[in-house]
Amino acid sequence: MTGMWFLARRGVRAHRGSMVATSLVLGLAAALLSMTGWLLVAGLSAGADDAHGFELVALSTSFAGTALSLVVLVVAATVTLALRQRRRELALLRAVGATGRQVRRLVDGEVLTVTLVAAPVGATAGIALAWFLRPVLEDAGFVVPHVDPLLAPLPVLGATLLLVPTALGAARIAARESLRLSPTAAVGDSRVESREVGRVRRTAALVLALGGVVVACTPVLIPGTMGAATAATSAFLLVAAAALAGPVLVAWTFDRVSGLGSGGRTSATTRLALANVRGFSRRLTTVVVPLALMLAVGTVQTSVNQAVTLATDQQLTQAVGADLVVTGPAGLTPADVATVGALDDVTVTPLSAVPAQVRTEEDETFGSALSWESTGMRVLPAATSPDVLDPGMVDGSLADLAEPGTVAVSTDARFELGVRLGGTLTWRHDGTVHTSRVVAVYDRGLALGPLLASDEALREAGVTTTPDALLLGTRAPKSVVGALAGTGLLVQDVDAYVQAVADASAAGTRLSSVLVLLLLAFAGIGAANAVVLATAGRRSELLLLRRTGATRRQLLGTTFLEAVVTGASAWTIGALAVLPAVLGATFGLLGPALPAVDLATTGLLSAAVLAIPVVCTLATVARAQRSDSLAGGRDDS
Repeated sequence: MTGMWFLARRGVRAHRGSMVATSLVLGLAAALLSMTGWLLVAGLSAGADDAHGFELVALSTSFAGTALSLVVLVVAATVTLALRQRRRELALLRAVGATGRQVRRLVDGEVLTVTLVAAPVGATAGIALAWFLRPVLEDAGFVVPHVDPLLAPLPVLGATLLLVPTALGAARIAARESLRLSPTAAVGDSRVESREVGRVRRTAALVLALGGVVVACTPVLIPGTMGAATAATSAFLLVAAAALAGPVLVAWTFDRVSGLGSGGRTSATTRLALANVRGFSRRLTTVVVPLALMLAVGTVQTSVNQAVTLATDQQLTQAVGADLVVTGPAGLTPADVATVGALDDVTVTPLSAVPAQVRTEEDETFGSALSWESTGMRVLPAATSPDVLDPGMVDGSLADLAEPGTVAVSTDARFELGVRLGGTLTWRHDGTVHTSRVVAVYDRGLALGPLLASDEALREAGVTTTPDALLLGTRAPKSVVGALAGTGLLVQDVDAYVQAVADASAAGTRLSSVLVLLLLAFAGIGAANAVVLATAGRRSELLLLRRTGATRRQLLGTTFLEAVVTGASAWTIGALAVLPAVLGATFGLLGPALPAVDLATTGLLSAAVLAIPVVCTLATVARAQRSDSLAGGRDDS
């Protein structure tokens, strides 16, 4: 065992170039995971009655799913690529007498050494990154509670424990290609990549692809935000399916492309580039996956955010039927309400918002923060006319809310909380727990929130409310605007009010943009790292081409075409993986409509996916040609 660890450390030192690249990705992955873990720990340690803790738990758990999926795919691709370049070395070890078990232990030792060094360092940096996020979190309304220093190591430990099996699993898969052959066959096969994939891998790819399509159709059965969020995950499943079936897909595609390009007019550079792509489909797949992920993650996240924004604006416009809406710069005081109520020929409907937590689990074994969910409760008079405010009732009516101990839930909340009409809902406000009967279900939850209650019912429960908006019905809107001029109150029509609500939520949008940017930065660095690693691993191949007569210009032209093919393949896979998710999310939030796509972000990501392989490949090849290994070639004139 001691000797094997000694060989593992020597192997890391001998292949420090690829190991440094792998360490970079592992460190960044650990930083992303530990940052998420630190926010989760902060939320859980806030205390049972701290609403800010509930909000942080919800934020961190929501972000963790996307981050973990991205980390697993990018880390697996990087480790696989780093070890695949050593197939000849592993084959030689088999040929000189090493058993498969010894080779696996050697590979495991190298990967484990790198992971145990890079992950804690990156995870520690991730905690610092979480502290830098505090201003953005506070701007969005989140307050990060104090975290006990004794809990600080938990995110570092958690990130490391997640990365170790991910890296080891990828290493085992990469080494398996050489280990399943006889030693002599492995030496000969190490120069040529097999275009076939095993039955298990084919089956897994098919299952993931079918799962991705099924998940994208979730909004048909589960409308609203829950269905849209579930549909968005289909992009990860489809990219993972493409990663597993990549060699077969690439080989099949370029067998036909090369047939079209085999004519006499096709240049030698083009034919060589297509032959390389077709012959090294596994290498291309490993590079394509991080690039496709970058496009998929950015497009899905921004498109779902845009769909939510559009759906919220649409629902609020449909819900508010008042002629005018009155708000105050810092809320409304009783004097403000009295001033508006004193106007002639004006009906006033006050709207209030009460922060609350809803019980989601009866069992609090794992802590109160996981058993309660922070939410908002919109409060209005039970006698509110649908002409003034229409929640889009599905069951029941607003009049039923006049009874004490009653509440209405949105269709999204009904599914998420598992409640039904006539059932009960447990919620709390200011530490007091209440149980209310569900008497109505409404459809416009994005605009009005997940819960509705009446002023009368909350007064009976001892909950005090303060209006934040007044809905006015009047035949003379201009006269009302003139009468309230100079009072400091903001009087708007519905369209202006909807726009003001959208602007007020911009802070939350900025937080979402920062989190998406972190994901994209990790995916982009992982993609660039994979391109550089794959190109640097072709040093002997490029040297052989130079020695057999290829000019520098031909070499750059060949690698340029390969890079373009790589970028185009990644864009195609990413776009095809995103399409079902975007269609499903749009349908779930907006119904039958054109896909809600953030064209600006998608355009920038598309350009990045096409540019990264070209820039990184040409830069790496040019650097290699300047080295002494390639400097002895002929002049390219």
